[in-house]
Amino acid sequence: MEVLLRGIGVGPGVAIGPALVLGASSLDVPKYRATDPAKELGRFDHAVAEVRKEIDATRHRTAEEFGSQHAEIFEAHMLLLEDVAMREEMEKRLKQESLNAEFLVDDMIKRYSKIIQEAPDPRFRERAEDVVDIGTRILRKLLHKENIDLEHFESPCIVMAHTLSPADIEHIDKVNTLGLVLEQSGATSHTAILARAFEIPTVVGLSFTNTAVTAGETIVLDGDNGDVMLHPAPESLRSYRSKQKDEERKKKVLAAQATGPGTTLDAHRMATMINIELPEEITPLSRMRAEGVGLFRTEFLYLDRRTPPSEEEQYKAYSRLAESMKPLPVTIRTLDLGGDKVAPHLMRETEPNPQLGWRAIRFCLDQPDIFKPQLRAILRASVHGDLRVMFPLISGVDQFRQVISILNDVRADLERESIPFRPDLPIGTMIELPAAVEVADQLAKECDFFSLGTNDLIQYTLAVDRVNQRIAHMYSPAHPAVLRMIRRTVKAAKTAGIPCSVCGEIAGDPKFTELLLGLDVDAISMSPSALPRVSAELANMEYSKAKRFANKALRMHSAAEIESTIEKRFHQRRTMETLLKSFENRDENRADSEN
Repeated sequence: MEVLLRGIGVGPGVAIGPALVLGASSLDVPKYRATDPAKELGRFDHAVAEVRKEIDATRHRTAEEFGSQHAEIFEAHMLLLEDVAMREEMEKRLKQESLNAEFLVDDMIKRYSKIIQEAPDPRFRERAEDVVDIGTRILRKLLHKENIDLEHFESPCIVMAHTLSPADIEHIDKVNTLGLVLEQSGATSHTAILARAFEIPTVVGLSFTNTAVTAGETIVLDGDNGDVMLHPAPESLRSYRSKQKDEERKKKVLAAQATGPGTTLDAHRMATMINIELPEEITPLSRMRAEGVGLFRTEFLYLDRRTPPSEEEQYKAYSRLAESMKPLPVTIRTLDLGGDKVAPHLMRETEPNPQLGWRAIRFCLDQPDIFKPQLRAILRASVHGDLRVMFPLISGVDQFRQVISILNDVRADLERESIPFRPDLPIGTMIELPAAVEVADQLAKECDFFSLGTNDLIQYTLAVDRVNQRIAHMYSPAHPAVLRMIRRTVKAAKTAGIPCSVCGEIAGDPKFTELLLGLDVDAISMSPSALPRVSAELANMEYSKAKRFANKALRMHSAAEIESTIEKRFHQRRTMETLLKSFENRDENRADSEN
């Protein structure tokens, strides 16, 4: 009887094939008294050095084969290996407890992993897999156990494992790996990011330990929906094979579309850009299709560590990003910690209501020792490409001027030090608070551009916590109040002669593309995976019709009515079906001409 398991789809696509079930990564770690602490510490140091060599070799190989941006994944592993505090604790415990190095390493890794997994930020919790991976590698060296060989599979298979490290994904036999099913991992984990970059259909966050999975049996993996089917019935297999074939056709159609700027049938421009939080997300395809980076979230530089990144480290990251997208624009959002993104080493106090608390620009203004190095790094990197900078959670003109005052101080410091930077660096603000919408006309006179952060704007406008399942149904981007706020912000920007983009989730939803076009948004920025479908929708629309629809939607009285109308118009357009038909006709015409 078929069994359907539900997880999180992190690598899109359907995979059908035999299962290869890898054993648990746990090791049999002995515990015994060790009378020579110096000898045990030497064994530990030797094991760490060996693992460091392996990781460094993997990093260099990844840089050569897939580019330096993917090699950066392994920086977190190197930081863990170079953690002075871990070695100091190891030395102290060896002297005090007189136990063997293997046991103490295993105990430390379990404790560190537990602390990370209890952190409030889910993305920070996902870093626990890095800790476990490094700990397991050190243990294998101490125990003289070989790592699992993933480089050569005998035939195509879907790999099922408790967890795989980024290094495992880099080494894995990519020709024969049809898909990945991982019990312990998350959507923004380094492993998931590499799986997406290598275009491996992947589902994470589900348990198959207690299910009967026989090695070699055919299973189905749906990386779009996060489903894994065991013992699929014949009709299910036919259905998934049909979906697999359809997805391949759609992929070819989207790849065949023109890669030019976002333009409607009646020649109206609305730029299509991408949101990223790691340089690894810039793949050759997204680089080819995107008209720039509309939102680069800088939090990732701060979340995976015990101390803030240095100015130099940030400068290198921003410069690399600017150069990789050159001559296209890259908009860097300054540090947006707080709310659901907590860095324990920077934000030690627990707040009763973090979404309304010490976060984003409020945190930065109170922490100039953290904020100024970031601004220096951004300004220095601005000479390497078309960089822009924007500030999150701005509530009014006074607060924005505070930020500009600090920015001007940093500029003056760089001038005194004869460090080059772009003096006319475009400066913008996120519009994500109702207060900012109310004074958008005043803010527009102070800024070079607006970026509507609709995720927070909807949350604060409707007073709905978007991660609270009990009220999640009330979180609606189609609410009349939200549409009016978007329209009001765009009008303020137009009056001041500055561009206004949208970088929230609705920008990547093809159902909302027509509405945003009709509301006169200048650009939309979304996840790289959403870009092809949204671009296809935009290319098959008319601005004049979108304008009439947006005006009609603004007169509607309920979110339900607006959502229903959006859904109906989306299905009436049948963009994908039209593209498929056009693609098929082109192939038929080509075949006829060849005959």
